[in-house]
Amino acid sequence: MASFLRSLRLQHIMWTFGAYLVVWVGVSISILHVLEVDYHSSLSSFLPLSQSTLAPPHHQHQPTKKSVDDEFAAFYNFSKCFRQVDYGLVDTITPQVVCDSSKRGTTITRLPSTNWPDGSLWEQFALDFTGSSPVISPIQHPSEEGGHHDPRYILTPTRVHCNCALDAAGYDTLDRFFPSNSTAWHCDATLGAPSTYTTSVDTTAILMARKDDHNPFFQLAAALTAWTLVKQRLGATPTQLFILDDGVPMQTDTLLQKLLAPHEPVRYGRDVVGTSVYFAHAIFLPFEFAGPLVEHLDDEQLCLDSQLVVDFRDDVFRAFDLPLNPHPHVHNTTADPSSVCHVTIISRRAYAGRDIARMWLNEDEIVGLMQAKYPMCTFKSVDFATKTMAEQIALIASSRVVIGMHGAGMANVAFAAPNTFVVEIFPLSTFRFGYRNLCQYLGLHYLEFRDGVDTPWPEQHKTVLDREWFKRFDLVMKVVLNEDEKATYDGRASVQKRIHRQHVMDKENSDE
Repeated sequence: MASFLRSLRLQHIMWTFGAYLVVWVGVSISILHVLEVDYHSSLSSFLPLSQSTLAPPHHQHQPTKKSVDDEFAAFYNFSKCFRQVDYGLVDTITPQVVCDSSKRGTTITRLPSTNWPDGSLWEQFALDFTGSSPVISPIQHPSEEGGHHDPRYILTPTRVHCNCALDAAGYDTLDRFFPSNSTAWHCDATLGAPSTYTTSVDTTAILMARKDDHNPFFQLAAALTAWTLVKQRLGATPTQLFILDDGVPMQTDTLLQKLLAPHEPVRYGRDVVGTSVYFAHAIFLPFEFAGPLVEHLDDEQLCLDSQLVVDFRDDVFRAFDLPLNPHPHVHNTTADPSSVCHVTIISRRAYAGRDIARMWLNEDEIVGLMQAKYPMCTFKSVDFATKTMAEQIALIASSRVVIGMHGAGMANVAFAAPNTFVVEIFPLSTFRFGYRNLCQYLGLHYLEFRDGVDTPWPEQHKTVLDREWFKRFDLVMKVVLNEDEKATYDGRASVQKRIHRQHVMDKENSDE
């Protein structure tokens, strides 16, 4: 009897344990389902491996993940960056005929893009400067130059002579070329025969009107836009450049003339005032405050390289018949005594009686300290206001390091050779990104420096403390002069570039 009771108790315990086990397994599986856990995989570790769970044999094709650089290369030609600052911009220039004639007369074709609203191609028209030619805000001397100066001529009712049916979409075609102050212009059969005008231009001309004629950055931006439109989109071969404003000749005018119309001298507004000019074909250039270089002046541009900007730089050197040679990987003056590194400081100084802001007050002192610390290099402060355009281009191209206070003179970094370092000095409260973006497009090495003591706004002159300066500058020179430092720098830069490219792709995909 006792053995029977023990057997019954054991059976009861086993059944009870079994019931609890079933409940526990059921509850556990339910929890795994709720948590979306692959419990089959978890349990399979306790089971014999089947053929399906074995690693696939080597001969089976395994999809390979593309590198970030490969993904970016496939993505780039469809990206916003390609359309904003690279050759994709050319394809966004969409001709729109806004004034046509069924008989012999004027044709006006607008040439807008994603970067500019104006720019146009005209055939058979004339510009009349025989009457009054008022200027928006003239100056008599460069010392008067300032933010309110504007040398463009105001549109007068008789300025434009043309003969075609002008669409409503065409009335603002000249708004930024000849600001109107509400003066309207019409193509109402005012066009006479070519012989009735003082001058007749039978070949293709380029017409430009500057606003900030003393600012090399905006004139460089205008030159890039003009080159993109005229050479890359229209494939035109103009013969003469007309700069139709009241401004004086500037070195940057030579840049545009050499690039687009090298066989004839530039004609300025002051040359044609009092006369009239008939044009068989002419291209009105887009306004200077538009184009790839003006994109994102006040915020960080995500776009990196731009083959369009690189080709523009290369064409500038071709036009001026100047060599463009990449700097050596490092300057090892011990192994190669001829390998001299040139460091150029772009000075901001008062000129022609005009005081300017953002001067580097102790520039001479810091330059002397740099020369003493790095005698294997040459250090030279340059005032570009005293140099021809060709001299400016050649000087920057020979410079391994370019240093300058934020200002228009830094536009010359557009002519820097590959492997150049650019150091832009800023007042503490000034944030502008134009030269940073330009360096990115050209693949240059860029860094900013803000430390030091500033005078109050609006002058914002800076005194740089030598200890703070050399903390940053020594890092640059280590990379310029030392092979190991350069290799480390290049490795980090490569990683940063891949991270940035991934960020660009992620951002564009998230914006869709």
